[in-house]
Formats: sequence, structure tokens, C-alpha cells
Amino acid sequence: MLLHPKATVLPFAHQGPFITTGDGAVLCFDKKHAHRSVDEGVSWESFALFHDSGIYAPSTERTLVCTRAGTVIAAWVNLQELQRGLGNNWGGSDEEFAHWILPVYVCRSHDHGRTWDEPILINRPWCGCVHSMIQTRTGRIVLVGQEIIPAWRHATVMFFSDDDGASWQRSNVLDIGVGEHDHAGSCEGTVIERRNGDLYLLIRNESGFLYEATSHDDGLTWLNLQTTTIPCVTCCPQMGQLSDATVALLWNAPPRYDPAEPVSRDEMSIAISHDEGVSWGAPIVVAADYDRERELPEYIRASYPYLYERRPGELWITAMYGDVRIKIDPSKLSAGEISLPPLVVMFGDSTTARRPGEVKAVYPKLVQQKLIAAGLNHVVANRGVGGHNTSQAMARFQSDVLALQPQLVVIQFGLNDAAVDVWQDPPATGPRVAQDTYISNLRQMIIRLKTQGIRTILMTPNRMYWSPALLERYSKPPYNSADPESFNHLHLDEYCAALRVLAAEENIPLVDINQVYLDADAPRKFLLERCQQHPNDLGHKLVADLLAPVVIELLKKA
Repeated sequence: MLLHPKATVLPFAHQGPFITTGDGAVLCFDKKHAHRSVDEGVSWESFALFHDSGIYAPSTERTLVCTRAGTVIAAWVNLQELQRGLGNNWGGSDEEFAHWILPVYVCRSHDHGRTWDEPILINRPWCGCVHSMIQTRTGRIVLVGQEIIPAWRHATVMFFSDDDGASWQRSNVLDIGVGEHDHAGSCEGTVIERRNGDLYLLIRNESGFLYEATSHDDGLTWLNLQTTTIPCVTCCPQMGQLSDATVALLWNAPPRYDPAEPVSRDEMSIAISHDEGVSWGAPIVVAADYDRERELPEYIRASYPYLYERRPGELWITAMYGDVRIKIDPSKLSAGEISLPPLVVMFGDSTTARRPGEVKAVYPKLVQQKLIAAGLNHVVANRGVGGHNTSQAMARFQSDVLALQPQLVVIQFGLNDAAVDVWQDPPATGPRVAQDTYISNLRQMIIRLKTQGIRTILMTPNRMYWSPALLERYSKPPYNSADPESFNHLHLDEYCAALRVLAAEENIPLVDINQVYLDADAPRKFLLERCQQHPNDLGHKLVADLLAPVVIELLKKA
């Protein structure tokens, strides 16, 4: 685990959440005990949470608050009562729905965490996570929750108490209307109170951006559920209001090397807002795990954060996943940064870019697996953008490639350069990017990479064939709909031939995907039947099998 250079490791293994109790101690809890420290976490005293520990088992996703009256409230989901339907079968009948259970409880302490009342059941349906709870200026306790709904996804629901946690009510349900699996929908929200009394909520979902909602009535009803501009992989955020009136957001932003990555939790970032979440400063990575040799799923590397302001100028940051136990002064966040790992950049168009729902894994992902198997701990960054040609690629070459300072770059373009847009009005008569411009663009990329000592591999594009969708759009002269090779014969073959010459002139390794397709008995078998343009799983495996040995050889020579 890599940590921010201005961070200091905390002297304990406990994860958050942490609170400051009424007597000034630090308090946290786990499955069986509350833990108190009066010496900044150097030593801890433990106290039983439950009279009967066989009934309750709090999840690692949990939250704490100390009310102004001094009551400590712990909220958690009870793993002891977990039921995954009638056979771990997500979706289906009302009976199946009724058997998905993961209830939410709270328990309270009136002596700073030493003794605890019997837990109070708040909600019984399946709730994957609670990790945010605040007390508002009116004294109301607001707990961010969630539950499955009959559409078979999570929806966000808030629970609130006006009597220091003794009894609870619920808000309206917030459903984003998308998804049908156990992490779909809106879940794992985090809340703050703004100076005007409004409550502001950020929520995890699968869109690639956090969602937000606002309450004008102290959490009773929530309005304006909508997407934000805050990019996020599929993981929970946590906001915290700091003593200087700023707000901190701790979350897994997409990794710097791959902003389109939807899953990887390599990097835990923090951002500061000076206007209560209306806008945010640039994210700063505080912890990162790029180690590909360890057999860890990408989604558990450095994630599920907890944020605690121990005192002004001292934030404690811990995580459920990953060895993150640090403290840092927020004023020093910009004084250093975690360096990027050794990178291999895959620079291309839609044949390089991710194709969720169409293929299991595109070739950059498969090459990553082969690098791990070869004992290489490089990270593969996918910088493919659908529809792009080399002229568009030149516009993003600095930001998407050179700025990352990779050790090696694989370049594959051509399908969009050679295409003639006969569907336009008036119809185009020549390629989107002329052949000489195509080669000139690639040569400029190669020269700039050579200047920085970055190794390069070129790949020819795959071949293309008619599909109903392509025929509908392109079956006009100069294309010949009667010729199944018309896309290739018109311009693509010439572009590939010119690319081979370029590779020889620049002494650059070339992986000739186009020729492999041409030599195949049935080249269409490597393409998606629906579009006959992009590789299917077999096609991506073919590319990875051909490309990976070349990548590995060059990296081992570096």
C-alpha cells in the first residue's frame, strides 16, 4: 500500500468509524466490542457491545455519532440474521423477495461507550451498508440507509430519530430506476448538513458518477435525485464537515491512469469543498495499491473509507479494505503526491475500449492478466475511445499518453480513419482521415514517444464485414454491398499496408492483426455477429495471445 507522502501511519489496526465521546476519548467498535482510547490510539480499552453476542454480529460497514446530549449511537447491519433468499437467487417471486434479509440496528451508550443498551431494530429488509449518520442543528439524528425494492435493486431510504435514537422513522424512498442485482440502484450514501439547514446527500450507483439529493425538511423528504459531475467507480463515498467550515469527500475516484475505469479501487482520493458540496477541488490520492502480483480483486484494494477529524488540522483516514490507517493535515494534501505505477498504455479506438455487456474482457484486460502470469507488475491503462481516428487521438495524445509517462505504448487505429461516411448529407466521397495524414499522425506519435524513451508497439486494425446495421448505414457507393470484403478492399487494406511500411521505417514492432484475420479460415468468427466490426471474446483473446508476448519481451528488456 502506498500512502500520501505527508501522511503518518496511525498506531493501531482498528478501522473506523471513529467519534470523539463527551469525555474526549476516541471511540470505535467492531463485531463484539466498543474500543476507547484516551492516548490518541496508542492503547485501547474494550467493552462488550451485547449481553448475548450470539444474537448480533455487526458488519464492517457501520457508523457512529455522539449526540450533543452525550449519547453514543452505533448503527450497523446484523450479519447474524443475514438471509440470501431461498437459495442465493436474486430476483423472482414475492416469496423470494421476502427472504432477502439483512436488518439495520442501532445500539446506544450513555456512558461514553462503556456500557450499551439492548439493540433496536430499525428495518428488516436487505440493507447492504450503513456508514453515514449525523445530528442536525435541530437535534434530529439522520442515518443514511438503503433497502432492496421489488424491482430487485437497492434504493436509498433515510432513518431519523428525534429522541436521541430511542425511536426511529423513515423518509421517502430514493430510486434511480436502473439495475437488477444486489449492488445495483442507489446505495451507500453519505450526508452533511449545510449552513442553511438543508441536508445534502451523495450516493453510490453504477453510472460512473455519484448521484445527489437534497432535503429541505431535516431529512424527512428528499428531492432532486440526479447525477453529479463527480466521477466515481462503483464504491461508497464519505463526506465529513470539518471545523474550518470546509467539507471533505473521501472516495474511490477512477484511477488517474484510466479515467474510464468503472471498477478498480486502486486509488483512494480526497477532495475539499469550500461551498458545502456545490463544487469540489481536484482529487488528491491519499492511498493506492497498484500491486498486480498479489491475487486481490481490484474492487477491494483501497476502499470503503472512513473519515474522522480528530482535531482541527488532523484527519484520520481508515478503510475497510486495504491497509489504510493514516492521519494527515488537510492543509498539506497538495504538498506531495503518490507516483503512478509502471504503466503500459493501450491507445486506440472502440476495438481497444471497454465494451460492457458485449464481451467478457477486452484485450487490454487480457494482456494485464498475462503480465501478472509473467511476473510483471505493470498496470495496463486502457485509453481506447470509441469512434476515434488518429486526428482525434492526436488531440488527446499528451493527456492520455505522454502525461502518464508510461514505459510502453500500444497503438491501434485505422477503422475510423479509413471509413467513408456515405451516410452524411451530402455523402462523403473520401476517408475521414486521408491515408497520408493517417501515417503522418502515427509517425508523430512514434517520434514523440521515442524522444521520451518510451517503447512503442503498432497494431493493424482487424478486418470488417457487412452486418445489417452497417449495410443500412454504408451500402452506398463507393462501397459495394455485394462484396463482403468491401470495407477492407476500398481503403482499409491500403492503410494497413502503409502501416506495415511505417513500422519498418521506424523500426517499431508490429502486431499484424489484420493479416491474421486475412489468413484465418473464417475471419468473421473473431467478430461480433451483431456488428461485424468489433472483436468478440474470441477476437480479443486472439489479440491478447499475439500482443502479450511482444509486450512482455519489451518490458523485460527495459
